[in-house]
This record gives sequence, C-alpha cells and structure tokens, in this order.
Amino acid sequence: MQALRNMRRWARPAAALLLALTSPVVTTARPAHAAPVEAALGAPIAPFATCPNYGYMVTLPMGSGRSTFNRYDIGTATLQPIKQFGFVVNAIGLSRTQLVFWGLHSVDNAPDALVRFDSAGNLDEVGVPTDAGGMPLPTFEALAGTVDGDVLIVHTREPANHLMRIDVNPASPTFTQVLSDVTLSRTTPGVAYLNIGDWDVFDQDGLLYAIELSSAFRKVVKIDPATGVVTDVADLSADLPESDNYGAAFMEDGSGNLYVSANNIISGGAKTDQSQTFMIRTTHDPVIVTAYAKGTGLRVNDGGDCLVATDFGDAPDSYGTLDASGGPAHILTSYLHHGMKLRLGTKIDADLDGFDNAAGTTDDDNIPGDNDEDGLPAGTKISAGHPSVTIPVTNTTGLAAVVAGWLDANRNGKFDANERATRDLAASATSATLTWPAFTLATSAKTFLRLRIYQGGATEAAAGPQPGGWVNGGEVEDHQVTLTPAVTAVRQNAPAAAPPAAATGDVPPATKDWDDDGDIDYNDALLAQTGFVLRPYLMLGIGLVLVGLALLTGALIFGPRKMRRSRQSPESGRVR
Repeated sequence: MQALRNMRRWARPAAALLLALTSPVVTTARPAHAAPVEAALGAPIAPFATCPNYGYMVTLPMGSGRSTFNRYDIGTATLQPIKQFGFVVNAIGLSRTQLVFWGLHSVDNAPDALVRFDSAGNLDEVGVPTDAGGMPLPTFEALAGTVDGDVLIVHTREPANHLMRIDVNPASPTFTQVLSDVTLSRTTPGVAYLNIGDWDVFDQDGLLYAIELSSAFRKVVKIDPATGVVTDVADLSADLPESDNYGAAFMEDGSGNLYVSANNIISGGAKTDQSQTFMIRTTHDPVIVTAYAKGTGLRVNDGGDCLVATDFGDAPDSYGTLDASGGPAHILTSYLHHGMKLRLGTKIDADLDGFDNAAGTTDDDNIPGDNDEDGLPAGTKISAGHPSVTIPVTNTTGLAAVVAGWLDANRNGKFDANERATRDLAASATSATLTWPAFTLATSAKTFLRLRIYQGGATEAAAGPQPGGWVNGGEVEDHQVTLTPAVTAVRQNAPAAAPPAAATGDVPPATKDWDDDGDIDYNDALLAQTGFVLRPYLMLGIGLVLVGLALLTGALIFGPRKMRRSRQSPESGRVR
C-alpha cells in the first residue's frame, strides 16, 4: 500500500525531465516487414512499482512528428511531460501484470510496430505483429488500443474496422502474435470503420467502452472483444460537446466510470483550441455526465491507465481533503473483493479526487437523488457535554473492522490528534458509536466531522487511524455538524446552577434529540433509557393528580363517619 501512495505522488526530477525533452533523438529506418525482436527484448529499465492510480497520455503536438509521453491530470486537463519519443506512438495501454505500457509505432505506408515503454519513457521497439504462422502482418494500422492483462486489444483502420487481440507477454511462446481477429458488427455512417478515438476495458464485464463520434452525435458504445458486437449505451449528444476527436478513454476499474477527453472542442462550427475531460457514470440509469476543467487543444492523443475505484472526502481542504494535500482515499472494497461491501451507511461511490467543498456536501450531491454520504443525517447536532454519534455500517466481508472519527471541537479548521475517537467492530456489527471527551462551548456553532471505516479491524499506519492517506477498502465521509452547548438537566427543585456532573448521574449519553427541543441533553438520555422525562409541567400535572387523589381518599374515609354521627338521636342515644 505504501507503494501505491508513493506512485500516486510520483514525479520525475526536473533535471531529468529537461534532459529527456531536450536530448537529440536518433531514429533508424526499419524494413516494412521486420521480424519480431522478442529474443533481444530485455527487462524494462524502470517499470512502475505498482499500477499508478492515474491517467497517462501520449500526445502529438501540432507540427510535430514525435509523440510525448505525459502523466495526465484528468480533473484539470493538464499534461505533465515525462519524455518525448522519436516517432509517433498510438493505441497504448498499461499492463497491470507487467507494469509497463504497450502500444504501436505509427508508420506511414507501412505496418505499425509494437513498442514497449516504462514509467520513465524508456522505449523498446519490438516489431510488426505476426499471424498464426509467425509472419508479420502485411497491412496493419491501428486507431485505438488498450491492454487487458498481457493482451493488447487494438481497433484498426487497416484492415478496416477489425478488432485484434495481440499477445504482448515476452515470456509467451505466442509473443507478438495476433490471438484473435474479428470485424466489428457495424461502422459509423460516412466512414469505413467505427469512428472512435480510443477505448478501454471494464474489469467488471470485460467489455470495451468508447465514444462514437460524428458531426451529428456523440454516444457511448460498448464492444464485445470476443465477437466484435457493438452496442449503444447512451446518446450523450446533449452532454458532450462536438469535437474533432475523443482521443483518450480511461475506464475506472471497479466503478464503471469512463473518463474521456475531447481533443479540440468545436463551437459555432469553429475549433476553440480547447480540450476537456468528462466523467461518464456508465453503470447508472440514466447515464450521468460530469464535466471537468478545460485545457489546451490536443491534436492526436491516446490514453492508458490503472485507475481504480476510490472514495474521497469533501470537507474544506484546510482539513487535508484533496489528494495533493494528503487527503483520505479508500480503494473500494467491492473492487478489492468483488461483491463484498464495507461502508458507512449503505451507499458509496467512486470519485476522481477530493472535492474541497465549503459545506461538505459535494460528494452528497454529485449523483442527483442518490446521496452516498448516509452515515449521518444532514443537520446532525452534537452536544458539547456528551459528544457522541452512532453510525450505521454495512459489512459483508466477514472481517472485523474499525471506525474512526475526527470531530473538530475547537473549530480551528484542522483535525487534531486529540480529536479522534475509534471503535473496533465485530464482523457482525451493524453500527458503531463514537464518543469524544466533553468540552466547553458557549453558543451553538458549526464544525466538521470526518468518519472513516477500515477493513480488517486494523490500519496500515503504526500510529493508528489518520485523517488522511490511502488505504485499501472501506469509506470516508465528511459531514458538517452543529455543536450545541451542554445543558443542565431539568429536575424538580434542582439548584439553578447545578453542575453537569451532578445532573447527569450515571445515565449514558443520548445520541438523538428524543424530546425535539433542539439539543441533546440529559432529558434525551432519560427518554432513551426509560421512555419518559420529568419535565416541570409534567411534575405539576402529577402533583395536581396526587392532590385530587388525596381529597377523594379523605372524602371516602371521613364522609361516612360524619353521616353515621348525624343519624344518632341525641334524646335516646340510639340509632334510629
């Protein structure tokens, strides 16, 4: 996991980057049908330490015949150059098994050739893919590509509209060979192939997802790599702008979130020289589209990634919310253990990054009508005298878990170490109660509460749960809550200034405003424990009832005696 954290924040030194971009590149011509060179292919120099949870892109600047390998910030549409190659590279994908990229050297008037490059852009050219007999393909021009395991899946212009699966495992006896070749079930009107700029595979269903583009529409399609059947998912013409291409596609494993890049947005019939990335939640019905920031226009590009479904927070970034600020991030349990859940409340969704929202509600609202931040209800109040909350949890992993919460009681915009509360949970637990020490508060005030649930009942940090950092499994939720002053319990004839300790006794703190008086106090605890509370008006009523009972009892006892005396004759002394 530490390797994932390191890779998430990985960057090349500036000096090395400058050298890579400015050093002259010597290229050599190769025969159009050069034999594969797998025998000479050594181990990669700088493979990724683990699959980086980022998008990467090869781009071709205008007027250049040399592609640049970049890390791509999807949320801001910005490129961080890593290395410039000596030729055009396209149809790339990142192998999660080998931790390197595979793609194709695009060659004019000759078949494209396989290439491999690592995290630093060290590139090896392997050769033209071969047929089952080991002969290089006579015609081969790729449009889009991705890697699934040790297989490069490409969509071709030549031969027109084919889907080819190519073995890119150097240790395999069929290395560089086309394992399967099918024709897609349809084309885009006006061209001889399905007009897509890139595609990526979804780990949950094994299908390829892409944006089909024409001047009349933009829609999400999915393709079965075994049969080539193309199926429409959703027409997004109203949500995605017209562009000269959608050249990069990044499918997030575990969530079905598809990120696509519009190379050069067209507005009013003219190119704007602006690119933009969009998130498409393909598993929702209807499909939901979220637009991110715009960047500079792109000419030719193709994407590759190891994006994994991850949950982030949405409190103001003073609390450390964004990934760049060391914010909390949980790789979804459902991705790590397919079909299993470990959540606060019942719902969860994957995010691209933290949201840095002043009210802590962006993650609540990013899917309309489906608030996944359901560990606490909106408007939750916490008493300074008894700071405590009870959170429902969902756990189908069969493992113990731990819940941690940080309550910013001093409202300094940070989660301090002494503001943490934790609770270990058995595998069968369905709720967790967190309690903090009482504190002094003069008037009600808003603050933030961060909740995190971890799998396995333990965390990876020696110091225990932290408000930031990456972990496997679980969920994070940020909530804006209201702190209320401690309230002295209401008791009959109690001193006006009775201290809270004397008033509360041994009654456990309440976690709900049972009497609906706007705060959580001793009366709520009594209601939760006994079902009633002795309020002043209730005491008065009880007193009046007791007085009435006393009068009635006296009448029943003394009334008959008086009647008997009145019936006795004073003359005879006998009863009549």
